[in-house]
Amino acid sequence: MIWVSWRQHRSQAITGLGLLCALAVYAIVLGLQMRTSFSQHNLGTCLAQSLGRGCENSVVTFDNRFGSLVNIGFWSVLLLLPGLIGAVVGASVLGREMEMGTWRLAWSQTVPRTRWLVIQLAVVGGGLIVLGAAMTLVVTWYRAPMDQLTGHFVQNAYDYEGLVFTAYILFAFGLAVLFGQLMGRTIPAMLAALVPWVAVRLIVEFLFRPHFMAPLPYTDHCTGQCFGNAIVDVPPATGHLGDLLVRASGGIGSTYQPADRFWAFQSIEAGIFVALTLLALSATVWLVHRRAT
Repeated sequence: MIWVSWRQHRSQAITGLGLLCALAVYAIVLGLQMRTSFSQHNLGTCLAQSLGRGCENSVVTFDNRFGSLVNIGFWSVLLLLPGLIGAVVGASVLGREMEMGTWRLAWSQTVPRTRWLVIQLAVVGGGLIVLGAAMTLVVTWYRAPMDQLTGHFVQNAYDYEGLVFTAYILFAFGLAVLFGQLMGRTIPAMLAALVPWVAVRLIVEFLFRPHFMAPLPYTDHCTGQCFGNAIVDVPPATGHLGDLLVRASGGIGSTYQPADRFWAFQSIEAGIFVALTLLALSATVWLVHRRAT
């Protein structure tokens, strides 16, 4: 069964490997340029000693050269990528079998249909986990110089540098497998999976993420002399790189999430999407088990 699963999905595996290689080449070229510029401007020492207070011009120069490309352009390209990867791969697991009618042959062999499906999901899902982890490592290495200026809580980094990137892929995969079973068509299943995938991501990001853990209060006493910069993400109210302000209105009652909660937040959010993935896949296995031959 493992060999059969590989034969059925090897073209997708090769495509994923090609996508990873293309991402790695781009990341290496631009990442080395950022590291060279970062070193030439001695930003590492300046940030360690004064959080950028003594090298504002160097920070601005670095931002003008790389800020939009790394923080906006790269993020825009990768915004839907995990959903597309998961949907394309997941829709073909059952959608293609239903569409081409090969499920009649596959489910009439000595291997029970439930076992057939579970092995398919394990092999393909495992491959997606490896791909997601590899892409996360590439992006994390690539963004390392920029992260020293922004921290990891900014949206451009948070979505791609921890556990959630792989969890996003798995969630889209689970939805696409389910819709492939329900709709019996590959392309419609892909499109149908992307809609709830985007909706759930937006709900979690804007409604739940800032409150995964109880935010800490602060009182903003900044009178205009606090250091601030367009790229060095040091909220004047907290003075710590990468802190996430939940309510940045200032004054008594404002709250923030400390930067050192990054991995805790990653674990919570990834757990949510993995649980939803398991729910979708469990529903699919149950439907296949109940389906009349």
